[in-house]
Amino acid sequence: MTLRSSHMIRHSRVIIAVLAPLSVCGFPLATEAHDGPHSPAMMARVERAVMAGAQVDIRLTLTGLGGPLVLQAIAVPGASVQFDGPVTVSFAQDVTVSATLTFAKPPQGAITLLLDFGVAGQGAVTVIPSLVQNTLSRKDL
Repeated sequence: MTLRSSHMIRHSRVIIAVLAPLSVCGFPLATEAHDGPHSPAMMARVERAVMAGAQVDIRLTLTGLGGPLVLQAIAVPGASVQFDGPVTVSFAQDVTVSATLTFAKPPQGAITLLLDFGVAGQGAVTVIPSLVQNTLSRKDL
């Protein structure tokens, strides 16, 4: 082994000896900075989603899993949305929210609701509406 390669090995060991404790100290800080939820602490359950023509009526149950949240708006790409809001959801509280979505033409497949909780963030809910079946028989007419 030459003097130069021996010096490089010793230098590498010194760098590792200095950086290893620093990286161990730095990693907990990084994980704490990214710890916690990145979306509102809430669970949404679709109770009803019925489509009649180009209109979809939806009923959701929101359950608070953290501090109080305020549902400020519901948005759906390609639709106008009507709902009675804002709605406050507190910890361990179930709140029913109804919304009517109106499209230019009947939607095909799944619909994505964007629930806007203001500064707390947004959450997306996927909804697959069922068609309203005409239950009238000829004798009912």
